Amino acid sequence: MSAASTEHEPSVVTLPAIECAPWCLDGHGHPDAPFPEDQVCRGETVQVPLTRAPLVEVGTDEWEREQLHFYLLRHAGAHMTTVEMYRGDLGETVSLTVDEAQALGEALLEAARRARA
Repeated sequence: MSAASTEHEPSVVTLPAIECAPWCLDGHGHPDAPFPEDQVCRGETVQVPLTRAPLVEVGTDEWEREQLHFYLLRHAGAHMTTVEMYRGDLGETVSLTVDEAQALGEALLEAARRARA
């Protein structure tokens, strides 16, 4: 290409990288995000099969147990990490602070201990 033809090509604008959380799956600052609000740190999704729930179709003739999903999330510029939790593929998300998630986890563990006693 000649120098003249490159003058009319649109320039690619990139965002400066953010500092990712240590658990962020991207880990490189999300510089390819088109908008600052897209520079979101997201952790690995943990899935817990709900063994008493009915099977759900996940593909053509493919069935599995419904699952509870949760992951860590921190929006760009936010100083607070949340734990996002939802059931199934289209379930409503419940957003918990880290303290709320810890209190829920401790309450669930105590309930499980009592049930097994």
